Amino acid sequence: MKVVRRHIPELDVELERLEAGPVTVTCIPDMANVAWPAKAIFPGLSRSDLESAAKRSPAGTVDPEGETVGLSFNCYVIQTPDYVALIDGGIGNDKERPDRPAWHRRQTRFLDILAAIGVSPEDVGIVINTHLHADHVGWNTRREGEVWRPTFPNARYVVSADELTHWTALHEADPEGQTLHGAFADSVLPIIESVGFETVAPDAEVATGLRLQPAPGHSPGMVVVSLATGEGEVLFLADAVHHQLQLGDDSIVCKFCEDPEQARKTRLGLLANAAAGNTVLAPYHFPAPVFGRLKAEGASFRFHPLDFAEAGEPAN
Repeated sequence: MKVVRRHIPELDVELERLEAGPVTVTCIPDMANVAWPAKAIFPGLSRSDLESAAKRSPAGTVDPEGETVGLSFNCYVIQTPDYVALIDGGIGNDKERPDRPAWHRRQTRFLDILAAIGVSPEDVGIVINTHLHADHVGWNTRREGEVWRPTFPNARYVVSADELTHWTALHEADPEGQTLHGAFADSVLPIIESVGFETVAPDAEVATGLRLQPAPGHSPGMVVVSLATGEGEVLFLADAVHHQLQLGDDSIVCKFCEDPEQARKTRLGLLANAAAGNTVLAPYHFPAPVFGRLKAEGASFRFHPLDFAEAGEPAN
């Protein structure tokens, strides 16, 4: 495998693309490298905890003085000879998220970036929502006038049955509420009422080489996604890991995990298996560089990005 970095000057964006024979995986950040208040996601961390985390994390991803951590919101586009798939749907445009100002009424060029890699919305045959949190489903839909319609009209929208059942029940108990910060109403329900979700088991094979793995804890029915290529496995981590500082301290759990202890167990199991299998990871929330492998260091892990080259040049 190799990673190519491509700059698109007209969109002022730099993309990473993993190449494995005829299979490519392109990371499109819907929001890139944001300095997020550390205690808003890891409330138990003290200033000294952040100072320790900064020493074991990549430079610039933890700011103890500002008490922030660097986060991205990465969508992944898989292109194979047989299908085009989108793993997670980011934050989206035009969404009403008043309690999440960074996500509120955004106007981005996500679809232009998709076009720049040669993919139109009609080309996407599979959309996998690893779970239904608002920052993973935004591009399920786009606004047309006052109506939310599927962004990818020809796609199978895939989600684990447990995940959809859980959030549907919460919405039906309070239809006028703000389930998932409003994302159920504008990014989930319009899919249910139009093309429909394909609800599957948490270990389902979605397409050739593309399989789900159960990853409960952060959300009841969350899954991660495994892609088998002729050159090894790629694992899309969803929210099993939110930041690299968690690789060195298994006690750090995101405040948004519904079952923190289960989330911790899930994370440790996935990381141990990935390190043992030399799996390439594609994390949802890591800023660039995003593709890498893990090495175990005692009870901890360290993320090692893959070498990359400019577009058209061989990787190191």
